[in-house]
Amino acid sequence: MNKNTRTTICLDFFRTFFHIGLFTIGGGYAMIPLIESEVVNRHRWMNRTDFLDLLAIAQSVPGVFAVNMAVFIGYKLRGLRGSIASALGTVLPSFLIILSVAIFFQRFREYELVEQIFKGIRPAVVALIAVPTFNVARSAGISRRTIWIPIVSTLLIWQFGVSPVWIIIAAGLGGYLFYQSHKTPCSIISILLSAKAGMANSAVWSSMLFLPLFYTFFKIGLFGFGGGYAMLSMIQGEVVNHYGWISASEFTDIVAVSQMTPGPIGINSATYVGYLASVGAGHSLWMGIAGSAMATTAVVLPSFLLMLGISRLLLRHKDSPLLESVFRILRPAVVGLLASAALLLMNAENFGSFNNSPRQFFISIALFIGAFVAVRSFKASPIRVILASGLIGALVYGWF
Repeated sequence: MNKNTRTTICLDFFRTFFHIGLFTIGGGYAMIPLIESEVVNRHRWMNRTDFLDLLAIAQSVPGVFAVNMAVFIGYKLRGLRGSIASALGTVLPSFLIILSVAIFFQRFREYELVEQIFKGIRPAVVALIAVPTFNVARSAGISRRTIWIPIVSTLLIWQFGVSPVWIIIAAGLGGYLFYQSHKTPCSIISILLSAKAGMANSAVWSSMLFLPLFYTFFKIGLFGFGGGYAMLSMIQGEVVNHYGWISASEFTDIVAVSQMTPGPIGINSATYVGYLASVGAGHSLWMGIAGSAMATTAVVLPSFLLMLGISRLLLRHKDSPLLESVFRILRPAVVGLLASAALLLMNAENFGSFNNSPRQFFISIALFIGAFVAVRSFKASPIRVILASGLIGALVYGWF
């Protein structure tokens, strides 16, 4: 393969993941149907079984879930250059959008139209998360002996607040024990039941703001198991309580904006905090942009480096009987993770309340069902479903 062809393929990776990142509303899990649609169905860069294995790996590694997935796919297909192209495509849309929001936030948050659009989008996003649960279940090799694994995984996360990381670790350990001792998969479920909720005016350089900013978000990315939402408590503890870079009310605004805009919430929060911390220290707009870039790079870097190492290891030993045994238990567990993600998002914040806002509640239920049927039964593009739902939200909540 010549150099021009390799460059073209990497550009395809970048364009594909930039397109996906631009419409990843609702956090990393909302990226799953978009990646599956582009990578598995459209480009056929990966089959559904490999995609299911990727979900298990990306969930069990600390850092930003969406970046974990992009790096593995890029490395599997085109090595280091592919992983860089995929990661940049994933991160760049949310970085640019959140940076723009941070600069113009006062005017942006007053737009009632924006909230109306997202009222329509949020139920559709939950539907997009629910659809892959059924698709993945078909490829997970679930039998009568393993049917309890996704059920127990779903209940542990949804009802008992067990971290998905512990589910993945327990399932992987169960697969290892199954390989070593040939125990039946059903006997491994006891491992899942023992899982506990877990881990849960000088220049900027002279003031050394960049150094603690980079260190703080690198640490958050390195120990942020469970995806972007699990990072929020760590971000609050560091940037509000420890360093005092932003106030508690500013942090609340960041969380709200991060949930309303495309991109993984971990990246969105890092981008926003980096800008506010720099500008809040009295520095210029350009230094604010530099601080934003520094925080975003720091929170993404652990995911990138860890997934590179894991990708090399797994691809080198992909035919190992031990790995196959581990994934035999992991795949059904991932089905439970997806189901619990959808169930946890079916809340009053995304759907409204039957008692307090019945109109929004019934509109949201209708949008959820419509989006689910469109994607599941008619194979509609997830991106088109998101756009259509946003338009419906603007029309229904704005004009009627």
